[in-house]
Amino acid sequence: MALCAAIGRTICDSVQKYHFGAGRHFWDIPPNWLNSYLTLLAVDGYLYIVAIALAKISLLLFLYRIFQVDKRFRIASWIVGVVLVIWSTVTLFLTIFACRPVKASWNLKLMKDPKTKCHPKAWDTSNIYGFCNIITDFALIVMPLPLVWRMQMNRKKKFGIAVVFASGFL
Repeated sequence: MALCAAIGRTICDSVQKYHFGAGRHFWDIPPNWLNSYLTLLAVDGYLYIVAIALAKISLLLFLYRIFQVDKRFRIASWIVGVVLVIWSTVTLFLTIFACRPVKASWNLKLMKDPKTKCHPKAWDTSNIYGFCNIITDFALIVMPLPLVWRMQMNRKKKFGIAVVFASGFL
């Protein structure tokens, strides 16, 4: 499912670039393209949140399946999973319903209307979501490491497995 959302993002990005002027100077984009561009930008943002959340849930379920024998790991997995689902859902709704009316998120005419209210600002939501992503990334990388070090194998193999898990930092 994460792959489907990622493919959807790729399609939105491609259409933005090749049909609606992404990558050009703003003043070089014909005005009749702007609403379509902004619509694709909004959909791209929604799919980004969904793709990241589903990819992390997939990784978390994979780790849960491997290390399910350890009770502390199961509890930590549930906590990280619940935080991830709740925060991604909240972020998705904050992004979708940031503007009143909702259509103002991708309609330039409504965006400039003085009656339109947009809170929180898109960059605030993105920054907070990015911060939460860093925390959950760190948790997903660090969680299996103590279990790897307790495995019955030589240090060289333990180190190799730990490096594979820690490569998520890259």
